[in-house]
Amino acid sequence: MQPHPWQAPQWRQLIAAKQADRLHHALLLDGAQGLGKRDFAEAFAAALLCAAPDEEGVACGKCKGCLLFKAGTHPDLHLIAPEEAGKDILVAPIREHVQRAGLSSQLGGYKVTLIDPADAMNLSAANSLLKNLEEPVSWTVMLLISAHPSRMLATIRSRCQRLQFAPPSPELALEWLQRQGVVDGRLLLGMAGGAPLRALALNDDGVLAMRREALSDFLGLLEGRGDAVEIAGRWEKHDLERLFYWMSGWLIDILGLSSGGARSPANPDMVERFTALAARLDGRALFSLLDKVHEGRRGLRGSLNPRLLLEDLLLAVVQCAKVSGGNR
Repeated sequence: MQPHPWQAPQWRQLIAAKQADRLHHALLLDGAQGLGKRDFAEAFAAALLCAAPDEEGVACGKCKGCLLFKAGTHPDLHLIAPEEAGKDILVAPIREHVQRAGLSSQLGGYKVTLIDPADAMNLSAANSLLKNLEEPVSWTVMLLISAHPSRMLATIRSRCQRLQFAPPSPELALEWLQRQGVVDGRLLLGMAGGAPLRALALNDDGVLAMRREALSDFLGLLEGRGDAVEIAGRWEKHDLERLFYWMSGWLIDILGLSSGGARSPANPDMVERFTALAARLDGRALFSLLDKVHEGRRGLRGSLNPRLLLEDLLLAVVQCAKVSGGNR
């Protein structure tokens, strides 16, 4: 199990710290979605639990620790995640981690806890973890993964060593995507905000068809066509996090084109259509709509009704079109 090519600097940093016996007890892996932070965390956890890593620190894949890791039964590895995608991490699994932290390693090496996403911990869970961070246990390493570290308690962030991941160069990302069999990597990479794993996930006919349909609906509303409530009913069946991410990218591209910015568009196939919209839509209304999208993405994590969230947002798209029509 190896890190991705664009993660080599972070990997070398941690392996050097491990070899020098200076490895921090809590590591915060911070970066946008689709950069492979979970893959990196698992590769590093495997390396820590391996009895004979290679000269680059990569797990051998053959020792007892590696075989248990692959089987998902390693007794010194503890994975913490929400019970359901998009929900909070509750206090119970964090308390279990705290109890396990005081126990000896069953295989005589490191104990590793992986929390993904760390920003999903509710307040009780975060406070419980904080007590453990304040009293670190030898040979115990926590790997906290987050695309939104600002949502975490500042006191937790301050007690972690932050490892930041940024999108790789387009050349490196395109080369990697080509090795995965992706043909139109440049378009997909633009849609994915430069994140290679997100681009790879988009290389699917079903996902691309969903984007085409959603984009057609969205543009129709901005152009004064379509029924927001009917569209919300159809969109409710799709991956809402992905839809909100796309809407954010569409609006950012339109705003960038309206200001004449040189930023590379995330949707290079839509430049002509977005340019026409940028010339017609009101900038303040677009910024307000973008704020609404960001607010909606945050609302997906809460108890708000997804259908009502979608209806509210799409009606705001209709209002943006009306405001622009009155101002132009």
